[in-house]
Amino acid sequence: MPMAANDVAVAARDPYPHRKMSSGTITTPPPTPKSAENAPPAAPTSTRRQTRSRVNVLLASPNVTTSSNHSIADIVGALRDNAAAAALLFDVDGVLAPIVPHADDARVPDEICDLLARLCDRYLVVGLVSGRALADVDRMVPVPGLTRSGNHGLEVAAPGGVAEVVPEARPHARAMRAFVAAHPPSALDPHGVWLEDKGVSVSLHHREAPDQDAAAAFLAGPVADAALSEGLRIRHGRMIMEVLPDVAVDKGTVVRQIIRASGARTALYVGDDRTDMDAWRALHDLQATGGLDRAHCVVADQPEVDAEVRAAADAAVEGTSGVLRLLHQLAS
Repeated sequence: MPMAANDVAVAARDPYPHRKMSSGTITTPPPTPKSAENAPPAAPTSTRRQTRSRVNVLLASPNVTTSSNHSIADIVGALRDNAAAAALLFDVDGVLAPIVPHADDARVPDEICDLLARLCDRYLVVGLVSGRALADVDRMVPVPGLTRSGNHGLEVAAPGGVAEVVPEARPHARAMRAFVAAHPPSALDPHGVWLEDKGVSVSLHHREAPDQDAAAAFLAGPVADAALSEGLRIRHGRMIMEVLPDVAVDKGTVVRQIIRASGARTALYVGDDRTDMDAWRALHDLQATGGLDRAHCVVADQPEVDAEVRAAADAAVEGTSGVLRLLHQLAS
């Protein structure tokens, strides 16, 4: 039986109804280079180049205090003191897995998987909220007991459950297949762009493009126009453009539903990109309206993180190494 919009880990209502998300609307501005229907989607596929480079991971201490005067030590203490009523939620890429030039190369270290398993035994909810396809999330983080959401809230699964596409997204399946068919590798490779087919959505990456500005302009121009003409929605992230069903579902809607369904009274969300700001807004709104006693929004900071993202967080840790130390603190 398909999950309904009010089931655990599913959300279909936009918590910010004033935000326009209709066809033909770009939901966020593109950042600079620095800065078959009703069926569940298959595992993501990609059109990719075989030669890749590697990047170093930023290592630093997680004990950073932001302008909001929230320290990691204070946040950890509050969560540990209220573990039976606490939800711990994490993005995957850039948070649990270091950012690498090609998304297919990303890995979550075994140590982090082990820590997540320990946290599942201690805290009310431990969950992952990713832009990746849920099959990919489960492959990268094979930890029983996790609540999971993929494709920015379009796919959901309770602990031990299988992935389901939210009902609102299913009528858009044919349009998504048409968009994918119209953008084969031969049309994208000359621009340094590759397409990650996540079933219910598509990501177009240009991290490896030799000319970042030209690649971003190509995506924001003819490729975006093609998506909008199919009645789909586009959203820009860090060196990526995403094509999604035109429905009011995002990381914030699924986070809101996880909190409400679990009865959590305090919550942590760790992210690193613009899409994670939706989750932070949802937590802050829940706290303001009495749905949470305390909300803790932490950014996994690194040089590529947008200033707007940093400013939206309550506190920061430095990259995935800082997240690792944070997990150790939460598990101790």
